[in-house]
Amino acid sequence: MTETYLGDLPLWADEEAKALLEKLCIQYEVPSEVFAELVAIQRERQNQEKAWGVYDSITEVLGRID
Repeated sequence: MTETYLGDLPLWADEEAKALLEKLCIQYEVPSEVFAELVAIQRERQNQEKAWGVYDSITEVLGRID
């Protein structure tokens, strides 16, 4: 997984929000690790002017969903 810290986000810091996230990930069959990696990619790239390479990263992560 990427090195980006996500613990400051309410989805990871708040137990109720985290439980809801887990429930939604199960409901939509998206591994929570994949969701976390996608959020991390977005955070890492949010200040970049160009999205060069971001689509490859997203495609790679989404490829882990069975």
